[in-house]
Amino acid sequence: MKMAYYKIFPSTLVLLFVLVLAVPNGAVAGDLIRSVVVEGAGRVEKDTVRSHLELQEGDRFDSVKIRKSIEALFATGFFKDVVVDRRGDDLVVRVTENPVVNEITYEGNDAFSKEELDKLVQVKPSTIYNRAKTDRDLAALRQAYRIKGLFLAKIDLLINPGEANQVNLVYRIDEGAKSKVAKVKIVGNSQLSDKELIKDLMIKPSGWFSWFTDDDTYDREKLIFDQSQLRKVYLDAGFVRVQVDSSVAELTPDRSAFVVTHTVHEGKRYRFGPVEITGDFDELPNDVLREELKFRDGDWYSKSKLMTSMEKLNDRIGDFGYAFLDIQPDTQVDDEKLVVSVNFKVKKGQRVYLNRIEVSGNDRTRDEVIRREVRMTEGDLFSASKLRRSKVRLKQLNFFENIEILTPPAQGREKVDIHVKVEEKPTGTFSIGGGYSSTENFLGTASISQNNFMGRGQKLVLSFMLSGITQDYSLGFTEPYFLGKNLSAGFDIFNKKTDQRSVSSYKQDSFGGTLRLGFPISENLRSNASYSYTHTDIQEIGLGASSAIRAMVDKSPYDQSMVSHAFVWDDLDDPVFPSEGRKHKLITDYSGLGGDVTFARLVTDNEAYYPFTFDDAWVGHIRGRAGVADGLGEQIPIFERFQLGGASTVRGFNRGGIGPRTVEGDAYGGVHFEQVNAELLFPVLDLKEKGVRGLLFVDTAYLGDWDLPTNVPDSGGIRVSTGIGINWNSPFGPLKMVLGTPLVKEDFDETRIFDFTMGTTL
Repeated sequence: MKMAYYKIFPSTLVLLFVLVLAVPNGAVAGDLIRSVVVEGAGRVEKDTVRSHLELQEGDRFDSVKIRKSIEALFATGFFKDVVVDRRGDDLVVRVTENPVVNEITYEGNDAFSKEELDKLVQVKPSTIYNRAKTDRDLAALRQAYRIKGLFLAKIDLLINPGEANQVNLVYRIDEGAKSKVAKVKIVGNSQLSDKELIKDLMIKPSGWFSWFTDDDTYDREKLIFDQSQLRKVYLDAGFVRVQVDSSVAELTPDRSAFVVTHTVHEGKRYRFGPVEITGDFDELPNDVLREELKFRDGDWYSKSKLMTSMEKLNDRIGDFGYAFLDIQPDTQVDDEKLVVSVNFKVKKGQRVYLNRIEVSGNDRTRDEVIRREVRMTEGDLFSASKLRRSKVRLKQLNFFENIEILTPPAQGREKVDIHVKVEEKPTGTFSIGGGYSSTENFLGTASISQNNFMGRGQKLVLSFMLSGITQDYSLGFTEPYFLGKNLSAGFDIFNKKTDQRSVSSYKQDSFGGTLRLGFPISENLRSNASYSYTHTDIQEIGLGASSAIRAMVDKSPYDQSMVSHAFVWDDLDDPVFPSEGRKHKLITDYSGLGGDVTFARLVTDNEAYYPFTFDDAWVGHIRGRAGVADGLGEQIPIFERFQLGGASTVRGFNRGGIGPRTVEGDAYGGVHFEQVNAELLFPVLDLKEKGVRGLLFVDTAYLGDWDLPTNVPDSGGIRVSTGIGINWNSPFGPLKMVLGTPLVKEDFDETRIFDFTMGTTL
């Protein structure tokens, strides 16, 4: 028995060994995968499906690996359903692909633009739809609305199936009411009041003008800004050690509004101590450099004044050719004496010259239009102030959204390049508007303009104005660099009809044209000359018109040929909303080169703005005008005589309401006048950034004639008026409201308490 068993056992082992070698992993033939069959794949390649499987041909069927394969296919995000099954010896993988996103749209969005929302969502058009990703996008959109202060916003996603397994995603948004700020509290302040601090913040409690400013809505970004703004206000008031510990916004229990609380630690107030200017710059004495500083020893410390002083020093020293100038204000705080000593350390670096000017970003505007505004030419000594002025002039063109000027070194440290980078914006406009003026009743305006015609910097304007007393049509063209020189040239064609019956019992119909030429004498002084021809017809006089008006009608029509010249000095810091600077005009007219109207006229118009506060919130404005005209032996027509009264000359009086007047009541005008307007411009409820200013004014004027007709009595003495008003540079045009009352007047003067203008400048 033992002998027989021994003989059989070895042969059995040999057979088992052969079977193990013949069948992988010890499986029998029926457990092996003969082939992998992929069904349902369209956009996704079948090989891509196979690459994510744990099993391949020749492997043994394994339930654990099948489960892992299904998980791997779902993880790709390509499929919304995956089934792996066995069909005989085949492994069958059936997939249902996720659709492709065709289009993404938003409904009901107002707080965010489509472009802003597109940046928040990760699922984009032409990508495969994935429910998990759209859920994350929904969460991101809702969070963005909460940050914006719209806590009641509701956002739903609609999935609309399309053709060829595509879907359109529609985010339906109900923004709800904005979460208002009911109260802003400052905790820890004792030396600066809540009012002083809150007026400079972006988030303010709801008030009368919140509908206009929108500053009573909560926004987390605004809150973060306000935290730094509080610190800035304190640093500008001398509180060097101020700390803003926290800024928190909490919802009221009914979730209808926010309460914002800023916690501060003021510390003590410091003054400027000794001020020094040290370094290696010796081209100017320190006394001259100190004139650029905006503070003196003993003034309350102000971070803004410190930084402005540094910029002024940079310009003054940089004008000596130092493009790589380095000025660092070294401040030393003495906590015992409560002073901050300042040492401006100057490292002038290498004096450099301009190598070349490069321009980029201008697809429409020609290079030369940009280059000619740069105040330096190649080979000039570098000048910091001219570089700053170049950027201002480029901004004044109003052709560009953004302007950046870089000064990289060229050819070592002896030369520098100027690289002007611009981002263009549309310069062609079509505008239409309307309004009401107490001067001209209803008002309609329309214009088509191109301020950068053909990319050459030329200006082309077609406009018309309709009002209760005026119909004005005009076409104008200006070439700012005529024949490639710093010489402006242009022309105007106009047709204007004016109803003067409420002032002087006649209607005036004029048409004609003007040729203009101008050139700069210096950076701020310009000379402008023009020739104009005008045909004027006087008609439709009133029944009670004076003999002076009737005589003018008898001579109608008038052909007038006139040459004019003007010197204009302008260094205002802003052409629309000036706070500092001066503007002077000296205008000379001579009419009589042919035609029916002969006279010589001289007018001077001077105004100055002076800021009373460092932030330009309170500004003084004074304007002085004077003029004289002589008929050179001829009678000057009434329509060319000086007239005063109204919002642009002497407020509190009607247009043409001052000066010589016929016994019938017609405004006769004068041949000489003197006018002074004094204004105090001040902030109104923190609306300066919205273009709103209040004003207090006193106007004084005199209008007269040395040789009046017998039926025109003497106009008397000076007139004085005073009042208050609002100026608003609104999105739809300048708006002016003035309440004025005469203090000194004559019985026959025509007065008007209220002036209102909206929609255009009159």
